[in-house]
Amino acid sequence: MMIIGLITGTDAHYSPAHAGLAPPVDISAPLSDDILFTGHIASYQDPEQNKTLNDIRALPDSAFTAHTKVPAFGYTNNAIWYRIDLIASNPIRESRHIDIGPIFLNVINLYLTQKDNPVPIWSVLLGDHVPSSQRPVLAPEHLAPFPAIDKGKYTLYIRTQSNSTQFIEASLLSNDAQISRWSLGLAAKGLFIGVLMMMSIIYVVIGFFIRDYAVALYGACLAAFGTLSSAVGGLFLTLFAPEWPYTNDLLVGAGTAINIAAASLLWVNILDIGSECRFCKKIFYSYSIIILLGSVTATSPLYTTFASYCQLSHTCIMLIYISFLIRRIIHNPRFIVHWIYLTVMAVPTIALMVYYLALNHFLPVNDITAAAYPFALAAHLVLMSVLMALRITAIDRDRLKAANLAESTEKIVQEQRKLVSMLSHEFRTPLAVIQRAAEMVTLRLNKDALARGEHGVPRPVTDRLKRIQDQSGKLARLVDVFLGKDNLNAPQFALARKLIPAKGFLQEFITLAQRENAKLDLVYNGGANNVLYADETLLGLALTNVIENARRHQPGEPISLVAHEEYNMTLKIDISHPGLDGAKAVDIETLRNSMFSIQSTLEQNSGPNRFYEKKTNLETITPRNEIALGLHITQRIIAAHGGKTDIVSGAEQGFNIRIILPLEASL
Repeated sequence: MMIIGLITGTDAHYSPAHAGLAPPVDISAPLSDDILFTGHIASYQDPEQNKTLNDIRALPDSAFTAHTKVPAFGYTNNAIWYRIDLIASNPIRESRHIDIGPIFLNVINLYLTQKDNPVPIWSVLLGDHVPSSQRPVLAPEHLAPFPAIDKGKYTLYIRTQSNSTQFIEASLLSNDAQISRWSLGLAAKGLFIGVLMMMSIIYVVIGFFIRDYAVALYGACLAAFGTLSSAVGGLFLTLFAPEWPYTNDLLVGAGTAINIAAASLLWVNILDIGSECRFCKKIFYSYSIIILLGSVTATSPLYTTFASYCQLSHTCIMLIYISFLIRRIIHNPRFIVHWIYLTVMAVPTIALMVYYLALNHFLPVNDITAAAYPFALAAHLVLMSVLMALRITAIDRDRLKAANLAESTEKIVQEQRKLVSMLSHEFRTPLAVIQRAAEMVTLRLNKDALARGEHGVPRPVTDRLKRIQDQSGKLARLVDVFLGKDNLNAPQFALARKLIPAKGFLQEFITLAQRENAKLDLVYNGGANNVLYADETLLGLALTNVIENARRHQPGEPISLVAHEEYNMTLKIDISHPGLDGAKAVDIETLRNSMFSIQSTLEQNSGPNRFYEKKTNLETITPRNEIALGLHITQRIIAAHGGKTDIVSGAEQGFNIRIILPLEASL
């Protein structure tokens, strides 16, 4: 939004016109400063663009419109003819230059005539469509040496045509005034544009480095504004002297489009409008893309239409952003940042509205309306720079806090690892003692039985002791898996796989998992020779978690395991889960989606942080019933074996936890 005023800011310097000729100007006095032609200019519009100098000279005086200030016509493709009556009280022989602005006028034809002479006594072609090698003077303005003339009355006709806004500022300069303007003007413009471009590069680099696109977009705004300023200020035409006639038009059009699009995207990101209305965010992004595409009209007459609508559309977009901000202020008036944003946005937006209304004659044109936008633009640049500096400072402060927090967290994690290692050691010792004790008891009982002349220890006693040994061995294995140093940060468990018969494994598991008043039924559909390549201990833990979860909700209810093989390639195990009182179908569907989400995450080799985030989602789906308790461990174990977990409909109001495992070749 910064660039509109720069391109068209001078338009507002004109006052309501009246019919008739403007008063003549005496140019014979010695020049100590510029002779401004403002207030001495009359104009005529040529919509057909086909009138010649003779046609214009033949027009009556009433056909011209006099202007007391700078004549301006906004965005138009019309050819504009200007008439300035000159008086030379004395012959003029000293060197002078005529200066015509603005720099983005495409074609400027100057004709100096006398009343009784049908042929112009002097003519010259200027404009940014003139190749640099053909320009009379290579300067930041359109300059041409003014001819020496005799005493008398003359008329200067100026014809201009442009696809940008049309207005004219004409003056006569002495050599001293010209040199002074060049030296000071070029230095000031070069310094201003150099600072802008340097700041833009810094902001873009910092924005991408800290991954804050608002800062990068502000850098893009500054870069576009600097490019536009170099074109509008004539610096580019002077320093680079391009021969292609449309170079300046391209810079002006592209700078305008990029600036408006970047400013729109900048405020979308700063205000985070997508958090409130994602559809609105898409609309604003589409608007920015359309504006960028409009830059292709920069070298054609269509640019007049594009640029004229840019003013109105950008004002409306900024008002929408302000409405979002006001809505937030109403909900939280004590949040000072919103007030700062409102100030930074409202100042240039209101000024742009005032300028637009004055340009279209809805407001009176005076010094206040003429100066409103330039001052607001300068204030906007300063405020946005301060705002971006504060934003970068806040991001850096948050980064330091995050770094300190990460360091503290790492220290805590290290301490937790030490504790886990100690617990692992402490668990292993009593488990080893239990195993050795069970072995010693078995040996002692056998020895005592032989001493008494008995054939052996009763079968129930030996079975119980063997079960103690087996369970303590499995518990030792689980300690190694869950408390080992190498497994604390591993995405998957370290498996101790071996080939085990699928059917035999499930039958043994059912036998060991039977409890009083908690019956387990197994139905196995398949051959007896298919095997699993699995960690027997961890796979048993995965099944136990599901079964115990079902028992927790409906104690005493029978639980069935239905396993069947598919094409001797996969084994599907459906574990029934009794219906939950008050459970809703949406809860089960949410659980299924979350389990799919976990499966997808694990398939992408996600780290522990993502896993634990998903774990939280599972355990908080239905906290009243805790239907997801322990399922995240089962999910990890099954995924580590190359399998999948799902939830399918079951009998009545219940559902089944389905575990799918790959089968190996038959034994």
